[in-house]
Order: sequence, then C-alpha cells, then structure tokens
Amino acid sequence: MLYKLKRLSIRLLTKNIFMKRILVVDDNILMRKLIINLFSNQNFNLDEASDGSEGLLKMSKNHYDLVITDLIMPGMEGIEMILEAKRNFPGVKIIAISGGEPFYLYLAKKLGVQEIFTKPLEKNKFITVVSDALA
Repeated sequence: MLYKLKRLSIRLLTKNIFMKRILVVDDNILMRKLIINLFSNQNFNLDEASDGSEGLLKMSKNHYDLVITDLIMPGMEGIEMILEAKRNFPGVKIIAISGGEPFYLYLAKKLGVQEIFTKPLEKNKFITVVSDALA
C-alpha cells in the first residue's frame, strides 16, 4: 500500500512539474472563469489575477509559459503589465484580449504579444492559438 502511494505521489508530482502554466489576468471574474473553463480539462496548470499588479506579483513567484491578459482594467492596465512582463520575464508569451478600444490591441501587438483577440472571443480560434503558443 505504501509503495502504491509513493508511486502515485511521484506520478502526480512529475505530471504537475511538466504541465504548462497559464496565467489569466482580467478584472472581469466571469471572463477569467470562462477562459479557465476552456482549458481546465487540457492538463494545463491555470492561475488567475484580477489586474496587472496582481499578475506581475504572481509572475514573480511562479514561472508561466503563457499569460492571457485583458488590456483595460482598473489599477494597472494590461499595456503597463505587458511592458513590465517583457522587461522582467523576457521569455514569457502573452496573448492580449480587449473589448474596448482597438488602438490598445494594436499597441499590444507592437509591444510583441503573441496574438490579440477582441471580446467576445472566437472560442475555436482562441483555443487553437493558445494550444499553438504552448506547443
């Protein structure tokens, strides 16, 4: 019995170490939950933050393979978070989303994000782009 528990613990730990990590940053809790639910059954380790400051704090404590961020949020907005993330975590991939002004999406693309999306999200395309970014 102890042997089986040790094997299970090692298997779960190993699986968790090699799972891709995604951070979802959006002030809208419903949007965060929608994105998290899209990927919850795909063996990704998902985390969330409600604004750019919280997102950067989480990024300083954990490695993320991909950050999905809204651009217009109270507190630290997405553009400012992207600038800080690119400066402090140079290898991180970022996907920007926004339901607001298209100029912010244009600016995010110029800052080097992987892809941009308008809200509401095109679900199938969004899933494909996220999966490709983590491949």
